Amino acid sequence: MTSFWSADDKIPISQTKISVPSTTGGQFGPGQKMEFHLPPSLGFFQPKESYLNLSVKINADATAAPTRLQLDAETGLQVLIKDIRVYSGGAGRQLLEEIQNVNVLTALKYDYETNDTLKAKRGLTEGATVFSESSRSDHGLDETQQQNLSENPYFKPVAKSASYSTAFDADSEYQVVKGLIQLNTGIFSNDRIFPISKTEGLVVELILEESRRVFRTLDQTSEARMLQMNPFFLSAGATTDTAAPALPNSAPSLPVNAAGSEFSDFFIRRDNCQGWSGDISAFPFCVGEGVEFVNASTGIVNPSSGGGTSVLQPTIARIEYVGSTTNAIKVTLSGSYLPSVTLTQSNCLVSKSIARATTYTPTYTVTDAEFVVQQVEMPSGYTTKLDQLMKGGGAMNYDFVSATNYKISQLASERVANLRLPLSQSRAKAVLCVPTSAAPGDTKSMLEMTNSYITHYSLESSSTVRNWNQVASQRTGLVGCADQLTSYQLFYDGKLNPSRKVFCNKIATKQSIDQFPLLELEKALVMSGIKPYSMKRFRENFAVGRALSLQSGVYDTRGTDFSLQVEYQETTAPAVDKLWMCFVSHLRRISITGDAITLQV
Repeated sequence: MTSFWSADDKIPISQTKISVPSTTGGQFGPGQKMEFHLPPSLGFFQPKESYLNLSVKINADATAAPTRLQLDAETGLQVLIKDIRVYSGGAGRQLLEEIQNVNVLTALKYDYETNDTLKAKRGLTEGATVFSESSRSDHGLDETQQQNLSENPYFKPVAKSASYSTAFDADSEYQVVKGLIQLNTGIFSNDRIFPISKTEGLVVELILEESRRVFRTLDQTSEARMLQMNPFFLSAGATTDTAAPALPNSAPSLPVNAAGSEFSDFFIRRDNCQGWSGDISAFPFCVGEGVEFVNASTGIVNPSSGGGTSVLQPTIARIEYVGSTTNAIKVTLSGSYLPSVTLTQSNCLVSKSIARATTYTPTYTVTDAEFVVQQVEMPSGYTTKLDQLMKGGGAMNYDFVSATNYKISQLASERVANLRLPLSQSRAKAVLCVPTSAAPGDTKSMLEMTNSYITHYSLESSSTVRNWNQVASQRTGLVGCADQLTSYQLFYDGKLNPSRKVFCNKIATKQSIDQFPLLELEKALVMSGIKPYSMKRFRENFAVGRALSLQSGVYDTRGTDFSLQVEYQETTAPAVDKLWMCFVSHLRRISITGDAITLQV
């Protein structure tokens, strides 16, 4: 496909899309390397309009009971790309750019450079999921993108039918997601035309992320994420739709289930859009899924006791809509359920499919990977003149803003720490330090959120009990955790910067908002080329930022003693060990002469 645009309204320039397949195979999985060789015959190309085209399918663990999975809601397919390296071509292959843990930087960018339009675009092109009104919470919860049933690209939408009893089949239910994503690197985010013929081509190397970092469960089924999203228990043992209330949250027509009373079917309340549409399309659980009840007010699990004829690990056998006037959802279990305590309307349904599995090892498959390059056909006179200048001893300089990641570990027991950054950039612009949780765990523990942490409370409660208004993170290792941070300062130029400590205790203790750290972060994001359209996610993806220059200025870090000093002096001790990922944004320059390519950092 060819298009045209004009330079200075005088010279017609043609553009052609060229697809380059991977040289390292046709199918990829977690931890594997994809490599693309962009040939010098492309001449010139437009980096910012080039993108990676690929197909992705989730492969569930067939040995465990089913539950619906998706990739990270905010970053989508971008979460799969862990490391990026860009080399020059030819025999003298030279590393031009490397960003480790680029998905952490992408998550920071997408959480702050965001609005409804960008979210919708990422949902259409990059496999992100968007907030759905049809699955919204009624309980004062922040909007979440991890609850979309009707427009989720990873699995088929729930049928708009009155009932179903067919077990969830992962092979047929999970869909192939086709996406196109722009690489968030300096070169491929640049709007200046790249002279690929002068670098003897480019080699793009992508390392895929391990499985445990990429998968998410639905917010409406999780036990630890945000219980106020889940379906709430109404009553049990009824055989007609009279069990459903006439209005949302009104008193049920049947009593709650007393401890010691077995039941094999139950009704759920109309909260959280359950039963409103006249079908079961808004019900997040699937047939075959293991379930239990949790008291949302206390966080106490109320499992089946397994007494009488009841089973210890019940699963869903049938889901049905009952009553055109009452709008209730009826759930039938695979066996009878004997609650250990009296179930009330404070109890909600949670998935236990992953928890009951001995191991849980879903994976993903990437296929049809190709790099689509926007080739630019320059006028012959331009290229001839350029070649003459370079043969005469001239040089071509190509500048772009990149990021280098410095990783530093910090134990939760270190209440005061001095994190030294061995910077060596001559034209630095800003530093973005993301304190990711270093909690260990496999995919099973990550999805169960065994080592997770609370980001905030939807009703601004100060409670530390896992109850209905808490919001916990399922993005361990991908986003920043404030975790009782009292204050920070940076040290460079032989002095502390800023001159006073930047206090973050209101954010860290989830009580309110500290303005100063957000202002510092905003300046650092701008200097890093990230447009902070929204600061709404500052608690869910916390970062320490410092602009090292303003506007087009730069800062020389060479020979500078540079460090980040942090203090955790709150009464409550930090909860998690951290791996600080400190991204230094800086200008890099590719200098091309007649016989050599040099890199200035």
